[in-house]
This record gives sequence, C-alpha cells and structure tokens, in this order.
Amino acid sequence: MLKKCLFMMLVLTHLFAPAALAQADNLKIAILRFGPTIAMDITEGAILDVLESYGFISAEENRLLEQRENLEGENLTVYWGDAGYDLPTVNLMVEAALDREPDVLVALNTPVAQVAVAGTVDMDDPPTVLFSAVAAPYKAGIASSSCIKPAHVGGAETLVEYKPVFEALRLQDPGLRRVGFLRSSTLASGEDAHDRISVIAEQMNIEVLEAGVVSLSDVPGAAEGLVERGAEALLVSGDSMMSAGIPIVVSIANDNGLPVFHPSMGSISLGVTIGAGFSSYYSRGDNIGVILAGRLNGDIEIASTAIHIDSSNLLGVNLDSADAQDVEISDDLLAQADTVFSDGRLSQASPLVLRAIARRGRIVPLEQRQADDMAWLASLHCTDEMIAEQQAALDAAEK
Repeated sequence: MLKKCLFMMLVLTHLFAPAALAQADNLKIAILRFGPTIAMDITEGAILDVLESYGFISAEENRLLEQRENLEGENLTVYWGDAGYDLPTVNLMVEAALDREPDVLVALNTPVAQVAVAGTVDMDDPPTVLFSAVAAPYKAGIASSSCIKPAHVGGAETLVEYKPVFEALRLQDPGLRRVGFLRSSTLASGEDAHDRISVIAEQMNIEVLEAGVVSLSDVPGAAEGLVERGAEALLVSGDSMMSAGIPIVVSIANDNGLPVFHPSMGSISLGVTIGAGFSSYYSRGDNIGVILAGRLNGDIEIASTAIHIDSSNLLGVNLDSADAQDVEISDDLLAQADTVFSDGRLSQASPLVLRAIARRGRIVPLEQRQADDMAWLASLHCTDEMIAEQQAALDAAEK
C-alpha cells in the first residue's frame, strides 16, 4: 500500500507540478553526516567544489566550508551537522537542521537519510532531501526503487560489493576456511552486508563467524571475541558504524597477527591490510553536487530524477599493516593491487587511481563541465514508462 501511495504521489507531482524556477533569494542547505571519516571529507569536498564551479560559493567561501564552518554567503547559506556515530543524535541533528527551514537537506550515510526522509515525508512543503554515501537505500526504506520514491527525495546509492573482497581473501590465502565478520546490528547497511556475504561465503565454502555491534564501544569486545572463536582473518562491514571502527579492529588484529579486510580500497589508509571494493569517494560527491546544483538552479525536478548508483571496485594493500601482523602478502594479490601503502605513504598507484587523486580539489570552470553535467542529469530522468515498469516489478515482488 505504501509503495502504491508513493507511486501515485510521484505521478501526480510529475503531471501537475509547475516547472522548477531558479530562486533569486539566498538559498539554504544543510549538509549532515553520521560521523567523520577521511572518505566523507573527500565526498564533502567534492560537493563544495561543484558549488564553486556553479558560482554558488567563492573560492574563499570554499576554503571556509572545508573547515566545516557554517556560512551565510551572498548566494548560499550552508549549515553543517555531525552526529558522531550516535543514532539518537541523528534525530536531534535533523530536527535542528529543519528548524532552520532549509531548501535542501544533504544527508550523508544511511541513518541520516532515513531520519531526514521520515521527518519530512508528511510535511506540506518539505525541503528537498538529497542523499549520498548510502548503501541499500531500498532495504532502508528511503525509497522503493530508483524512480518510486517520495517526490522531494533524490540522491545516489553507494554500491558496496563483497564479492571482490572475498576474491581477495582467497587470493591472499587459498586455504582460508574461517573469517570473523564485524557489522552494525542496528543499521540497514549492516543487515544488507550480512545478507550479501552469507551467500558469497557459502558459495566459496568459507565459514563466517559473525559479531554485531550497536555502538563503537562494542567494537573491541566484538573483535576480540572473533579472535577467541578462531577467526583466521577479520572482515569489517562497509556500513557506516563499522567503517568508523576500523582503527580499533586493526589494533586488535595487529596484536593477534591477523589480516584485516574491508570492501573499500581507501580503507588501507586507516590500516586495513587489504581493501577491495568501492573507491570513488570524490566522484560520488561530484555526482550529488551536480544534482544539488541542478536543484538549486531549477534545472531538474527531484520528483522525476532517478536515484543514481555510484559504483567502483579497486584493490589496495597496506604493507605496513601486513608487517605489523606478520602477514606475507601473496605475489598474485600484490600484482593485482591498484594501490600499495608502505612506509607510511601511498607508494604505488595505478594510472586510474592517479587520475582520481589529481581530480580532487580541482575546480573545473562551468563552461567546461556544464554540457556534460546537463546530459548526465537528463539521463537520470524518470519517464512514465520507467515508473510503470518499476511499480509493476514491486507489485510482482509482493505477491
């Protein structure tokens, strides 16, 4: 019933809403995240760079915002929020942001997006909610499909895949039979991780010893418990809570001579021994920045803009961590690595990774990017046929 209501709301909005108009007044946005990570800093930086390209903020304002300072600029007012990985604080953070009557809420991470959507879905004139760095948005109830969603909600899914990390496990240790898996037991992305790895591990004949955590304070005990149960390696879920707990897991792994795996290449900078998976932290920020700019300029209607998927899979190895764990990285795995971290720095990177690094912080003039951005936004348009097909698939799945 909820899915059908969302479908009708979307169709009515699509048919009767006037074309969006660029607003002359100073616009207000709030950028809210579950907690701080290097990856999230990169994603936020990309959003700011897009806003500078489009003239919403100046270079000086960008430098200020990079420090996560609130800004009341000439063209744009920006407020920040950080919940410190505390779920009750997410509710307070979103409420405080809504009290400022923003035009747009940028919700980073799954729990923030869930609360932002739930807190605005029944409003007569809700602010736009744009989400990013969100795994499993449909399982989390943020939307039903890419085009079946509340009319004020849009954004991008971060596709976290676990097959690459299990392939890396096997390549590193062909005889590995038992892996300790740490995940959030309260986040939808942690549940999604459980579902995904259960299937892959069974196919590869790997036993999974699982430990769920509610907060970061649970991580040490959970990791030590997996070691005591005989884990031969530790696998950290890609959910927001456990990604923040990586340094804790690495410390325990170092003490016990176990390698740590994670479904994100960039996690090797946090001490993960082998990171295999998502790596496009800047690109996903650039993408949500373009959607945000399109909304602020009135170039798109969020109601008919599909949820995008940010996806990338690369392999990284941290030789410093391997040495601390007395783990010898296999030659086959090392030969496939896109990045290698050693002696406290990035010592090796593929051309693809080098191009991605060079892109960070580079402000592309609007005239050089606008045509491509508009074409990309046009590719996200939800047609009536797409909406009908997705609704039919949802209806069939319920039977």
